[in-house]
Amino acid sequence: MANNKKNTAPEPTPEQQARAVADSRQKARKVRVSKTVKIILVVIGVLAMVLSVSAMACSGIMSQTEGTKGYKLTGGVAATINGTNLTEDTVTKQIMSMRTSYGYTKDKDWAQYLVDNDLTPKKYRKQLIDSYTQQILLQQAQKENGVTVSDEEVEKAWKDACKSAGGAKTFKKTLKTYGYTEESYKSSLEENLAQQKLKDAVAPASNPKDSEIVSYLNENLSNYNDARRSSNILIKVDSDASDEDKAAAKAKAQECLDKIKSGELSFEDAVEQYSDDTGSKEKKGDVGWDKLTTFVDSYQTALEGLNKGDVSDIVESTYGYHIIKCTDYFHVDGQVEDVNQVPKAIKKYVSNVVKTQASGTAYSAWLEQYKKDADITVNPMPKDVPYNVSLKGVTKTATDDSSKTE
Repeated sequence: MANNKKNTAPEPTPEQQARAVADSRQKARKVRVSKTVKIILVVIGVLAMVLSVSAMACSGIMSQTEGTKGYKLTGGVAATINGTNLTEDTVTKQIMSMRTSYGYTKDKDWAQYLVDNDLTPKKYRKQLIDSYTQQILLQQAQKENGVTVSDEEVEKAWKDACKSAGGAKTFKKTLKTYGYTEESYKSSLEENLAQQKLKDAVAPASNPKDSEIVSYLNENLSNYNDARRSSNILIKVDSDASDEDKAAAKAKAQECLDKIKSGELSFEDAVEQYSDDTGSKEKKGDVGWDKLTTFVDSYQTALEGLNKGDVSDIVESTYGYHIIKCTDYFHVDGQVEDVNQVPKAIKKYVSNVVKTQASGTAYSAWLEQYKKDADITVNPMPKDVPYNVSLKGVTKTATDDSSKTE
């Protein structure tokens, strides 16, 4: 287990690659978020309001019937989107729910929150209406494009998420902390799959030309230059292992290393005979390129000190003891002139990044035009909605940065 993912370095998905582009791969290995949380946020971030929208939008009217303890509703219609009415009460309940969940029960605290975030009640309402509007339009577009998602597809996505998170029990426990149940999360997965199918329908991805790959590489060469591919032998040590067990594992790793250095065993044969990393063992120890995945820090540091063909000394990590071989190295001086200079795995990875970017740009353009073509009417905010508090005299809360003098 050379990396912090399970065993080997899996091929990144287009979504992962797009995120890698966004942050320009600024040594992302230094900032870690648990895998389970990432899985949840992928869906929650895209579909923050879907569960409030889906069923109601299909009926042609957006309304809610939950309790409204502590405030009164105004009734009326906040907006109409291609014939679907978004009720004012739906917007009010969503805003008041947020106020309550974050503890802004007093008007003065709510007013402070709004001012601190450069918002007014009208701006907050507009942002919420815009979010609802986009979800309604996307669902209408899905119907127009014949997009459907089967129960089998949802179930597969659910099982994949559970597997990546370390099992269904662990995943359900983490979901609960975000207010999700298995059922509600599956609803989010279904909508997420539907939105991806819609994107594929209206902005189909096409493979980029070699010249586009070269151009992208040269614009982002620092993210890929000096990449190293490696193979790994792992002598596993359990987290609760005794000192004696640790010593025995290290001695085994040293025995393996000695045989490699003496020529008694090739690295590949040593992988087969000694390695406990079952995932990479199936690939003769190969764990891929360090620029395309994330390794634990001790592994990465050791790898960066190796040239092609070099074998490391024993490297300790939270997984146990590693022996690392650098099997390939990518470096260009100046710029990439020809795509054939680039290793196949990096070329494939970059190709997917470029393809994802182009598809994303096309989809954004389609969505913008779809919104322009839609018949959308937003009605004025009623004065007596319970979140409409006075901001008179409220100033931004001073922060450490803003309070400092130059």
